[in-house]
Amino acid sequence: MKKDRDMKKDRDMKHILEIYFIAGSQDCHDKPLLEVLKEALQAGITCYQFREKGNNSLEKDPAALLELAQACQLLCRQYGVPFIINDNLLLAEHLQADGVHVGQGDTPIQTVIEELGEDYIIGLSTNNLTQFREAENIKGLDYAGIGPAFTPMSKSDHEAVIGLEGLSEAMMDRDHLAAVAIGGINEANASEVWETGVDGIAIVSAVTQSPSIVDTVKKLKKTGK
Repeated sequence: MKKDRDMKKDRDMKHILEIYFIAGSQDCHDKPLLEVLKEALQAGITCYQFREKGNNSLEKDPAALLELAQACQLLCRQYGVPFIINDNLLLAEHLQADGVHVGQGDTPIQTVIEELGEDYIIGLSTNNLTQFREAENIKGLDYAGIGPAFTPMSKSDHEAVIGLEGLSEAMMDRDHLAAVAIGGINEANASEVWETGVDGIAIVSAVTQSPSIVDTVKKLKKTGK
């Protein structure tokens, strides 16, 4: 399905990945997801992934999930920020989202590419050097997530931490694939992550649990102090 807006052609991928915010209602404890997302957009995030999964999510309430996704998408459009959906091709096509992201155990990446083609930003999670090198050879893939960089606060079932050394190794002799680091990244360690050569950083808890999202996003940016 052709979308009215094709951010993939209009926006630079590295800019899109710079501050990549991932969250669902299950990640927001002190205030609603929409409130957190609006503050994050105002603060300068460059991409948002709607990931409504797991305990305390709306995963088992499709109608409520759809309503929340639509509201999040509307906010993202107001700020000109790409709206990515986590592992739900039907929802992505129904909403004409800007992209889809899948993990290693989700919908096979080739299926995503074949069904959505060039009209969507397509991302894949990689958890080690081997997976990242394999991802570099996947035609139609726009970017790869790489990590966990540190121990994630938002997931208990995460893969083994690869650390800064693992990130640096993945970026070494990289061919072309854009890469966003993920996993336990916050204001205290973001500068070290940037030094590995990644194109962006993905965050969950650093934003959802921040007392000042504006200050947090500023410190997370590549030039943040």
